[in-house]
Amino acid sequence: MSWRSFFAKAFERREVGAPPLPWVRWVVRGCLLFQMGIVSWDALALMEPYGLRRAQADCTAYLGAARSLLHGEGLRMPSLFEPLPYGWMSEWPLGYPALIAFSSWLTGIEPFYISRWLNVGLYILSYLIMLFFFKSRADWLFLFIYPPNYTWNVAFPLSENLFIPFFLLTIGSFERFYRDEKGWWMVGIGFLLPLLFLVRYSGLAVGIALGLWGLWQGLCRNWREGLRWLVIAAFQGLWAGGYFLWNALSHPAQESGLSMRGMPVPPDFFWRLWQEVPFLRFAFLVGLLTVAALWKWGRPSFSLAEQKRDKLLWLLFLTQGGLYAWSMIKGRVGIVDTRHFVLTLLPILLYAAERLWRTLPSSLLVSIAGIWVVWQLRNTYQHFRWSLEIPHLSYTYAERVRQAYDSLPPRSCIIGGSIAYILKGRRIDLCLGDWEGYFPLLLRDCPCLYVDCGIVDQRYELGLGAGILWPFVKYCDKPCSAPVCLRRIVCASSDPKSSDASP
Repeated sequence: MSWRSFFAKAFERREVGAPPLPWVRWVVRGCLLFQMGIVSWDALALMEPYGLRRAQADCTAYLGAARSLLHGEGLRMPSLFEPLPYGWMSEWPLGYPALIAFSSWLTGIEPFYISRWLNVGLYILSYLIMLFFFKSRADWLFLFIYPPNYTWNVAFPLSENLFIPFFLLTIGSFERFYRDEKGWWMVGIGFLLPLLFLVRYSGLAVGIALGLWGLWQGLCRNWREGLRWLVIAAFQGLWAGGYFLWNALSHPAQESGLSMRGMPVPPDFFWRLWQEVPFLRFAFLVGLLTVAALWKWGRPSFSLAEQKRDKLLWLLFLTQGGLYAWSMIKGRVGIVDTRHFVLTLLPILLYAAERLWRTLPSSLLVSIAGIWVVWQLRNTYQHFRWSLEIPHLSYTYAERVRQAYDSLPPRSCIIGGSIAYILKGRRIDLCLGDWEGYFPLLLRDCPCLYVDCGIVDQRYELGLGAGILWPFVKYCDKPCSAPVCLRRIVCASSDPKSSDASP
C-alpha cells in the first residue's frame, strides 16, 4: 500500500457504527500503554522525591487506619478536631485501608510505600477488566476513565483507585447479564455492591441505581427480573445500615459515619470550581465533541444489552450526582475536590466515549490518542520538575514528628498538629487540631497547649497560611531550626518544659 492510499484510508469517512480499522485500534492501544508506563513511572520513581506531598489529609487517614490494623489495634485513630480517645475511623469506610494493611502484611513493606505499588496494580487491573468486558474498544474507553488530568490519582493512596475497578466490574457484569442471559452475572453484582460500599460510601448510589432499574423492570411487567434487582439493592442497603450501626457503637462519640462537619460556601465557589477542577473543563469539551460528532455523522446503533447498559449509566450519573449534591447541601459545600466530580461524571464519560469510538473518523481517533500522550508527558515532566524545585517532606519526617509529639505531657493539644503523626505515632491522648479545630480546642480544657511552628512555616512557604490565626502565628516569630518545632503556649503540668522543643 502506498503512503497516499494509506492516508486516504485514514481520513476517509467510515460508516457510522462500523468498527475502526485494525491499525487504528493498535495505534490507540500503543498510545494507552505508553501513557500507562509514564503514569506508573510517575507514581513509583517520584515516590520518595515527592515525599509526604502525595499524602494529603484523606491519604494520611487511610494510611493511619492501615497501620492501626497492621498492629492489631483495630481502626483506632486520633481525633483531628477535639480531644477524644482513639476511636473507630467512622468518616472513611473500611475496605481500602484493609487492603493496604493486608498488602503490607503480605509483603513486609510499610503502608506508605506499598500503597503506591498497590495503586499501580489497581490501575492496571482496571485496564484488564476493560479488556475482558469491552475488548476492541477497551483502550479507547480507558483513555476517558483516566485522562491525563486525573492520572495523578494513581500516585495518591486514595479509595478511588479501588472503587473504579469494582465500578467497572459492575457495569461490565450488567451488560453481560443481558447479553448472555446467565444468572451468575447478577449474583456477582450482588456480591460486588457491598464491596463497593466498603470502598466508598458513594457506592450506595450504584445500589440505588440498580434498585431504580428493578422498579422500572417491574413497571414494564418484568416482575421476576425487577424483584431480583430490588433484592440485590436491598441487600446492599442492609449491609450499609449494619456498618453504620457498627461505627456508632464503636465510636466514643457515637458517630456513625453519616455526620458531616459544616463547611460554608466560599464567596468564589464557582470560580474555584472552574480554576481548581480542570476535570470539569475536560468533561465539558468531551460533551461538546460528542454532540458535534452525533450531529455530523449520525447516531450509531447498539445491541439490546448495550442499550440497557447505557440506560444504567444515566441512572448511575443521576444517583451519584444526587447523593453528592445531598452531601454538599448537608454541610460540605465548601469542599472543592476533583475526585468527587470524577466519580459522578464517570458514567457520562463512558457513554460519550462509546459514541465517539463509533462515529469519529480514524484520523481523529488517532489524533486524540496522540494528544493524550503529549498531555501526559507534559504533566509528568511538570511533576518531575516540582520534585526538584519545590520543598518537600520525606517520609522520615513522620518519625521526627513521632519523637517530638511522644515527648509531650499527657492530653496535650497541638495547634496545627502534623497529621503525619498518624503514620508512626502510638499515643492515644493527643489532639492534633488543624485550623478548623482551633476554636473547639480553646473552648475545651487542654492541660497543655502547643503550636507546631514547623507546620506554620511550611504552610507559609507553600502559600497556605491563610487559615492560621494570628494569636498562634505570633508564637512562631522566631525562625525554626527543624521541620518539627513545638512551642508551648500554656501548660498546667508541673513538669518543666522548654518553650522550643525541636528534635
